[in-house]
Amino acid sequence: MVDRTVLQYQLIEKLGAGGMGEVFKARDTRLNRFVAMKVLPTGMSGEADRRRFVHEAQSASALNHPNIVTIFDIVDDADAQYMVMEYIVGKTLLELVPRGGLSVSQAIQYAAQIADALMAAHAAGIVHRDIKPANVMVTSSGLVKVLDFGLAKVIPGMAADHDGTTVTAIGAPLTVDGMVMGTVNYMSPEQAEGKRVTARSDIFSFGAVLYEMVTGQRAFRGGSTISTLSAVLRDEVQPIAELSPDVPFELERIVATCLKKDPDQRFQSMQEVQAALMPLKRMYDSASYDVPTMRGYAPLPPPVVRRGSKTMAIAGALVLAAFIAGAGAYWWITIQRSITPASQTAPIAVQRSQPAPAAVPPPPEPVTIPVVLGDGINVRMTLAENILNDSAEGDTVRFRVTHDVRVGGAVVIPRGAEAVGLIVDGPHRRILGIGGKATFRLQSVDAVGGQKVALRATEEPKGDGSSKHALNSGGKKPRGVAVAAGGEYVGYVNGPNTVTVKK
Repeated sequence: MVDRTVLQYQLIEKLGAGGMGEVFKARDTRLNRFVAMKVLPTGMSGEADRRRFVHEAQSASALNHPNIVTIFDIVDDADAQYMVMEYIVGKTLLELVPRGGLSVSQAIQYAAQIADALMAAHAAGIVHRDIKPANVMVTSSGLVKVLDFGLAKVIPGMAADHDGTTVTAIGAPLTVDGMVMGTVNYMSPEQAEGKRVTARSDIFSFGAVLYEMVTGQRAFRGGSTISTLSAVLRDEVQPIAELSPDVPFELERIVATCLKKDPDQRFQSMQEVQAALMPLKRMYDSASYDVPTMRGYAPLPPPVVRRGSKTMAIAGALVLAAFIAGAGAYWWITIQRSITPASQTAPIAVQRSQPAPAAVPPPPEPVTIPVVLGDGINVRMTLAENILNDSAEGDTVRFRVTHDVRVGGAVVIPRGAEAVGLIVDGPHRRILGIGGKATFRLQSVDAVGGQKVALRATEEPKGDGSSKHALNSGGKKPRGVAVAAGGEYVGYVNGPNTVTVKK
C-alpha cells in the first residue's frame, strides 16, 4: 500500500493496524498537507462492515471539538474504502503512561481534556464505548485527541443503533468480539454483560483510564479474557493510596465514583465529572498545591549510624562515666579525712533519692488530609436569630447548618455549624422596617477544626461578582421582628475551598 496514490492522497508510511483496518500517513497533494487514512481491509468488504466503517466516520465527523479527531472525508478506490482524517503527531496514553504513573498534574490535565471530548460526544447523543489509553493521543504540546469511534453508539431516540465487533489497536489489551463490544480491561460491568449502554458506561471507562494514568497499572487485569471480565464485574480496584501515595484524596474519590459497579452510584454525566475535576485542575494550574503533603506529613527518617561506631561510642561513654565516678569518690574521701579526726569519724548516712518518674511521650500528631470542596456545593441551613425591624445595613446575620456536608465520605461542614453573613439594604431604603425588603450576603461557614469555608447566597454569582438573596419575611412574627428565626435557606460554597480533616 505504501507509495500508492488514492485520488489526491499519496500513502507514505504505515502507522498501525487494527480490527477495523490499517492506518497510513498520507500526503494530500491538492491541499499540500499530511493526513491519516484508515483503510477498510479487503477481508471486511461486506455490507455490514462497510456500514460500520461509514458509521464511525459519521459519528466522529458530527463532533467538532478540539479534543476529538477530525474526519475530513470517506473515499472509494477500486475495492477499498478509505477514511481521511487529521494527522496527529504524538503518542497514545498507552505509550506515554510510565510504570509508576504520570504526575498528578499531567493526569489531571489530560483527564480534563478527555472529559471535555466525552461531554461533547454525549451532548450530540453519541456514546464512545471504547475509551482506553490506546484511543487517546497526546501531542507534543499536551493537546489530547480522542480517537476511534468505531464502536460509537447513537443514544436511542437520535438514530438507529448498529451491530458490530470491537476495534483492536496494536499493543492494546484483550478485546472481545461479538455482542460484547469494547476492550475488556476498560469496559463497564453493564457493557461486559451485554446490557444497555449509556453515557455512564463511558464514565466507567474514563475512570479506568484515569486510574491507570495515576498508578501506571490497569484497574482491572487478569490472566485471560474471562478472568479480566470477572474482575470488571465483581472485584474492587486496589486502592490508589497503596500504589501512588501522592495522589490527592479528592482525585482518588473521583476515580472511585467513576468505577462504581452500579451505574446509578457513579457520576451521572460527564458534566459532573468535569465539575469535580476543575477545582483540582485550577489548584495545580496555579502551582499552589503542596503535592508531597497531600496525604499528611511523612515521618522523619531515623538517623544513620555507621556499623561499628555505635558499639565504640557506648563503650567510650561507659569508661568515661566510670572514670568520673571513681575520681569524684577519691576526692570526696580525701577531703573528709583531712578535716575530721579518726576518733570522731562516724558512719555516714546516705539519703537515697527517689527515682525520677518516667517521661511520658507526647501523643502522636494526628494525620490529616486535604479535602477540596468544589464551587457551588450546597449548604442547607436555617436562620438562627430574629432580625429586628431596626436592623441596619452591615448588621450580622447568623445561620445554623442543618445537614452534614460530606466530601468523599468525610464530614467537612458538620451539622450545627454557624454560618454568618451581612444585611444588605434594599434598593430604596437603608434601614429595615415593617414591610421593608431585607436581603443578605453570606460570608463564611465554620468547617471542622475551626476552619472557615467561603459561602455565597446564590447558586451562581452575578456578572459583577455580587451574590445577595432576599430574607423570607413571610408568616407570623413577634412584635418588632422583621424576619423570624427558623426559616430555611441554602448557601453555596464560593469557589474551591480546601479543608484538612483527620485521616
